Amino acid sequence: MLLLIFFIVTTSFVIQRSLFSELPSVTPEKEKATPETLTVLVDEEFVYLNEERIKMNELAPFLAMRLADKVKLEDKAVVLDGKPTVRYERVAWAANEIKRAGGIVTMMKVED
Repeated sequence: MLLLIFFIVTTSFVIQRSLFSELPSVTPEKEKATPETLTVLVDEEFVYLNEERIKMNELAPFLAMRLADKVKLEDKAVVLDGKPTVRYERVAWAANEIKRAGGIVTMMKVED
């Protein structure tokens, strides 16, 4: 009992301070994808950019042309998705190509 009282008295209580950040509010119009939002779907052999089939090695140059006139960061967002049968390394490769083209990768899972 004496040891318990000793530890209670000698223990210093540390109060951790945290950073306060103000997050932007979400408006209903920003929740939905706009028609200008670029979508990349990874398949076994090809990549579909807004339903346009292109070869895997042409993704970065093709996407860089599409992103060239975009100024704001939210306009450079590219939704990345992969078919369930595709290997994850191909999706990771596509994410790297999106970054190389100047886009911001946004992952999405489609519920069937």
